[in-house]
Amino acid sequence: MGVQLTKELVRVDQVVGEDKTQAVVEGTITLPSGKPDIQQVISHVHATLDTESLTTDIIENKVIVEGKIDVNAMYVGSVPEGTQPVHFVEGTVDFSFFVKIPGAKKDMDVRVKARIEHVQSSFDPNRPREIKVRIIVEFFVKVTRRVKIEIVVDATGPEDLQVLKKSLRVDDVVGEARAQNIVKSDVSVPEAKPDILDIIRVEGKARETETKIIDDKIIIEGVLEVSVLYVAAVPEGTPQQPVHFMEAEVPFTQFVEIPGAREDMTKLVKVEVEHIRGRRKDNRTVTVEAILKIKAKVFETKVLDVVVDVFSPSEKLEVEKTLLKVDQVIGEDENEIVVKDVLNVPTEKPPIEQIYRTRAKAEVTESSIIDDKVIVEGVLTLDTLYVADVTGIPGAPLQPLHFMEHEIPFTTFVEIPGAREDMTLDFDVDVEHVSSKVDPNDNRKFEVRVVIRLRAKVTKMVQLEVVVNVIEPEEEEKEEEKEEKEKKEEEKPSMTIYIVQRGDTLWNIAKRYNVTVDSIVKANNIANPDSIMPGQQLVIPRRMM
Repeated sequence: MGVQLTKELVRVDQVVGEDKTQAVVEGTITLPSGKPDIQQVISHVHATLDTESLTTDIIENKVIVEGKIDVNAMYVGSVPEGTQPVHFVEGTVDFSFFVKIPGAKKDMDVRVKARIEHVQSSFDPNRPREIKVRIIVEFFVKVTRRVKIEIVVDATGPEDLQVLKKSLRVDDVVGEARAQNIVKSDVSVPEAKPDILDIIRVEGKARETETKIIDDKIIIEGVLEVSVLYVAAVPEGTPQQPVHFMEAEVPFTQFVEIPGAREDMTKLVKVEVEHIRGRRKDNRTVTVEAILKIKAKVFETKVLDVVVDVFSPSEKLEVEKTLLKVDQVIGEDENEIVVKDVLNVPTEKPPIEQIYRTRAKAEVTESSIIDDKVIVEGVLTLDTLYVADVTGIPGAPLQPLHFMEHEIPFTTFVEIPGAREDMTLDFDVDVEHVSSKVDPNDNRKFEVRVVIRLRAKVTKMVQLEVVVNVIEPEEEEKEEEKEEKEKKEEEKPSMTIYIVQRGDTLWNIAKRYNVTVDSIVKANNIANPDSIMPGQQLVIPRRMM
C-alpha cells in the first residue's frame, strides 16, 4: 500500500540571520538664511529617524544600511528688543553603516528596526549659526527570504505507518503594501484667540480611529491632530502675549490594496506624518498640508501540525526532508497604561499663566521577557511650552513664553502565554495622548496625563527538518526486503529489554527496533507516552509477522 501525503502551501519568511548593533551618528544643523543667529537653545535637540529614508543593500554576507535622521530645535534668536525672539530650526543628518549576516544574499529581504537611544547637542557662541549633534542609535537587522513551501501535514499508508508531528505556529503572510495620502485643510483660529501675524511652527500627528479589512483591501480612517504655534497680530503698545497656540483635528480616509486580504485575517497598520507645513491664508485661517505615510500588512496566523518523520515496520520507506528555519509565533498582544504625575516649574523659571502644549516622547531603556510576560521600562521626556505669569515682576519682558522639560519613568507590560527569556521580542511603544493642566491652587505646579500603548510580539526562531516526500521501493525490492526482515525476525531473541538513555523518546526507540510506538506503550503499560525517564527499563515487543 502506497504512502499518501497531505500537503499545505504556506508563505513564510524564512530566517537567514539577524544581528543587533549600535551606531554613533554625528552632524551639524546649520541655520538657513533668513533665520537670526542663535542666542540660546531653549530645548534639547529632538531627533527622529526618517524611516522612509532607510535604504538597505545586501552584498555577500553583509547588509549596508543608510538613512537620515530629522533633527529640530527651538531657540531664542539674537534679534532687536520688541521683535519675535522664538524661532525653530530643523535639518537632517545622514548615516551609513554595515552589519555582518552570514548567508545574506542580494535577492533577500531585509528588515531594519531602529531606536534612538540618546541625543546630545552642543552650541558654541562663537559659531552662532550651528548646532552640533551626536546621536546614538540602536539597530536590529534581520534578513529573511520569503518562500512558498509545501509542508506535509499528514501521511497515510500501511496499517503500521508511524507518523511524527510537531506543532508550528507561523504567520502566513498574505501581503503588505505602502501608500501615501495628502491631507489638506483650512484650520480656523478659535474665537478666543487673536489674529495671526506669522506662523512659527506647525506640527501634526496621525491617529487611527478605525481600520477594517474588506476583500483585497484595508480601509483606514483617522484624524490628523494639528498644532500651530503663531505670532499674534497684537496692536502696538498693547501689553498682551504675542505668541499663541491652537489645535485642530482634520479627518482622513485612505485605503491600501492587498490582494488576498479577507475580513477574518489579522492586519497591522501604521500611519505616520512624513511631512507637514502650514501657511497663513488670512489673519484667521491657516492652510495645513500634510503627507501621511501608511504601512499595512495582512497575515493569517496558522497552527500547523508538521510531519517531521515517518517510518513503517513492514515497509522500507525513503524519506526526503528539508530544513525549515522560521520564526515561530509564540504570541502577541497590546496594552495601554496611563501615566499621571504632578510636576514643578523649575526654580529658575517663572510660574505658569497658561500652558500651550505638552509634548511627550517615550524612550525605552530596558525590555525583557519573563515567563509569560513582556516588561518594558522607559522614560517619558516631556516638553512643555507655556505663558509665564509675569504679574508683579519688575522689568518683565513683553514676551513671557517659556519652555521646560521633565522626565517621568514608566513601566508597562503585556502578558503573552508561553513567552520565555531566550525568545525574540519585537515591540513598539507609542504615546497615544498627552494632556496637562495648571494646579488651580499653585501656579508653580501642573498635572500631566499621558496614555502609552505597548504592542509586543514574541517569536522563537526554530529549525526543523520536515518531511517533503516519501518514496517507496520497487516491487522486487519490497519482496527481497520482506524475506530479509522475516529472516532477521526469526533470529531475534524472544524478548528485548531496553534501558532508557538521556534524550531518548519513544519514537526514537520504536524506530531503532522497527516496531510501532503503540506496541511499546501497550507492552509496558505506559500512561504518558511523552514522559519516559532515563534508567527506565522497557520491554521491546517483537514485530508480529
